Amino acid sequence: MLGVEELLQRGYKLPFYADLGAMPEIERRVIWGMMVGEEGKTRVPILQAYERDGFDPKCDLLQSYGDGWKSGSFLPQERQLFGVPGGVLNDWRLMTNIDGLFAAGDILFAGNCVGHAAATGGYAARHAADYAAGIKETKTDLRQIREEIGRIRSFRQEYPGPDCSGPDWKEFNAAICRIMQNYCGALKSEELLSTGLEQLAELRRHDLPNLKAHNPHELVRCLEVENILTNAELVILACRARRASSRELQFQRLDFPEIDPPEWNKFLVIENRGGKAQSTLLPLDFAGDLAENYDRYNPPSLGRKE
Repeated sequence: MLGVEELLQRGYKLPFYADLGAMPEIERRVIWGMMVGEEGKTRVPILQAYERDGFDPKCDLLQSYGDGWKSGSFLPQERQLFGVPGGVLNDWRLMTNIDGLFAAGDILFAGNCVGHAAATGGYAARHAADYAAGIKETKTDLRQIREEIGRIRSFRQEYPGPDCSGPDWKEFNAAICRIMQNYCGALKSEELLSTGLEQLAELRRHDLPNLKAHNPHELVRCLEVENILTNAELVILACRARRASSRELQFQRLDFPEIDPPEWNKFLVIENRGGKAQSTLLPLDFAGDLAENYDRYNPPSLGRKE
């Protein structure tokens, strides 16, 4: 699919229009009704407003404003975290290394957009259902539940009064963003990344236990920013472990400027081993032959169409 600049170079002129009426009905409904209407903030100002004024996607052209996909316009330090940089390591069933936990959508490597999320969601759901049908009912792990309740209550935010001291989830989230912008931006080095990791560790030690929440909604937000903190730590750990720059990953190390050296043309895997982060490298073809494994793991009994 050509980008806007390439189309302009070929002599096309703005504005561009989407001829939805020329599409098969099912594709038209995916764009007008699901993508335009269910993604972002387009339901009221676009879908409902256009239809109220008589727009009919079967016969009317939809003008494409601006110079392209605005949600794809990122700063360099943001673009490195969108679409291609990484995700959980999964097998052919989209199951993670945690038995029975399946993944789909943007959490997968190279995840991007609703089409990918829908396709992998259906795929993972079929395998999850097949997995669930083949296991026996397990007992509830009361110890794990008690530990999780204790972890949540360890925060100093069990609905305190208005005089409670400590940061709220917004302040904590802003602090994480500031650290990532300062020490894990478009240009990286060991010194910058190490400093960023130290700053995140300070947040975890001194600020996370003192997060405050005045209601259940804020409590959930506190748990969410704790997850954001963990994700930020993983990003910096992965950046430190990859000692080479990469054009495809939009990744630049000042102290390792060579672009895509062959020995680093691999997947970098970060995992928790005994409470410590360890990294390993996997070849790009570690999953094996695509056609052979797809046939093996997707028989017609799982809903695959012949």
